[in-house]
Amino acid sequence: MRPIWLIEAGVYVAEVTPLLAEIRRQGMSAELMAYKALQNGAAPIVDGAPIDNRACVIGYGTFSFAREIQLHRKWVPGAWCTQENLDCAAYYARFGRFLLNQQYVILPGVEAIRQADWLFRVFGSDCGELFIRPTGCQKLFVGRCVSQEDFRHALSPALYDPQTLIVIAPVRQIHREWRLIVIGDRVISGSQYAEDGVRCIRRELPDEVQECAVHMLTEVRWRPDPVFMLDIGECEDRLWLIEINGFSCSWLYQCDLPAVVSEVSQLAAQTWEQAATR
Repeated sequence: MRPIWLIEAGVYVAEVTPLLAEIRRQGMSAELMAYKALQNGAAPIVDGAPIDNRACVIGYGTFSFAREIQLHRKWVPGAWCTQENLDCAAYYARFGRFLLNQQYVILPGVEAIRQADWLFRVFGSDCGELFIRPTGCQKLFVGRCVSQEDFRHALSPALYDPQTLIVIAPVRQIHREWRLIVIGDRVISGSQYAEDGVRCIRRELPDEVQECAVHMLTEVRWRPDPVFMLDIGECEDRLWLIEINGFSCSWLYQCDLPAVVSEVSQLAAQTWEQAATR
């Protein structure tokens, strides 16, 4: 069974072109589809025919696009981004000793605002700023560093949902950052994506970064999904886990596309075949 790759249109712009080309080079079908069309129940047309409800499909795009597939389509595997597992509240406790955010609290946004003075006194003493981000993968705002003056405004998106949880931690200066793609216990590929807080994409994956990831995966046997992303950063001459992301809603940067497409497609086909025999 050859999977069909269904990729959200308008998200990765020109960067998606090499991915589409590689999927097709390996003999599989790939098509772009707008999120609104998927949300409205449209049947994607691939190679002149609608995708069957029971087809082997890999969804790839934003979290909303992937979640729409998970909730409203019967495709297998559909999308890899298990919402509850990719929440910081789920994986921080498991990967705790590897985390960049060694000291942190998780609070509802409204409570974080109420406790602002205490939070800045405990976590913001060095530079007068805190790092904040939503715990969930459907991010109401981008994780960033904020001053106490801007704290309430930065958390204002969370005020509309008192259940939205926020990570609050001291500011850490990250030198370089890499994204690694993991299937099971194996690192399939990786790419640098930032340096000193600025987008900086390079194909190189240093041996020590890959070894760090393998060590984490050996020590922690829990997995959020069969395939997922590890973001690892260099801070104060050490490597740390920055965050875990879902494969179906995270960009590949300069990862080895032939390897990624081949390995992920094989995993999708195996998953589909196992589901078909049940």
